[in-house]
Amino acid sequence: MKTTRRSLIELMHFHCTAPKQKTLVPGLTLFRSDAPTEPVRSLYDPRLCVVLQGRKELILDRQRIEIGLSDYLVVVLDLPVTARIVEASPGQPHYAITLDLDPAIIAELVADKKELRSVAKTKGAAIAGLTLDILEPLERLVRLLDRPTDIETLAPLVRRELFYKLVQGSLGDMVVESGIGGSRLSRIARTTAWIKANFDQPVDIATLADIAGMSQTSYYRAFKAATTMSPLQFRTRLRLHEARRRLQLGVDKIGSIAFAVGYENQSQFNREYRKLFGRPPGVDLSR
Repeated sequence: MKTTRRSLIELMHFHCTAPKQKTLVPGLTLFRSDAPTEPVRSLYDPRLCVVLQGRKELILDRQRIEIGLSDYLVVVLDLPVTARIVEASPGQPHYAITLDLDPAIIAELVADKKELRSVAKTKGAAIAGLTLDILEPLERLVRLLDRPTDIETLAPLVRRELFYKLVQGSLGDMVVESGIGGSRLSRIARTTAWIKANFDQPVDIATLADIAGMSQTSYYRAFKAATTMSPLQFRTRLRLHEARRRLQLGVDKIGSIAFAVGYENQSQFNREYRKLFGRPPGVDLSR
């Protein structure tokens, strides 16, 4: 596995020239940092993440996840997270790779799965021990960047192989459950996607439970188990993340942005913004 990792680091050194480098391979993104970073709040889409050099830390509400060289991370829901690089230097940059999960391919791969070992308590994100089964196809996927003309033909095959390895791996139950239409996790994913698309609209637990096809009590418990927060806390995070993005663009006033993301009261917006980001919204205006 050391040889494969070393090969990947060499590829990263050549192809990753920016802190975040999107590639020609669908869903494949490369990351580089020459120093530790301050915590950054963002929204993670379903993805695989592998750290090749350095260390990274994620915080989901009160859950802390540290990703080192021996780990891989899988996220199967849209999740608001706080992330920071904790180990990096100019001589040994932090290198990481993410690959967006493809729900359609995963659904095909798990179509014949009938049993799940841990349905009720499956989380939306978890880490497991990295193996060559994951690292080797990932290396072949990144190596396609050396041969762009091969990407259209070979990338879908390697991506499918990699998703298959995820299904068969230590986090297979979580990945499988995300791909089965009637599972709890896929129902929660249905509502996180709905909240993501409608975060500026009023909503209640009854409506979300109806979308998920669950009782209100079961839905609330399952949502909190998967995301570590309540549905309304989840919506608040999305609202505030979007507000911060708009503030940093500097295209509108604070009150207008607060209203646009769903707040009727600017004072409440200011309080919740400061609570999440540790500073008032005016500090981030055109920052």
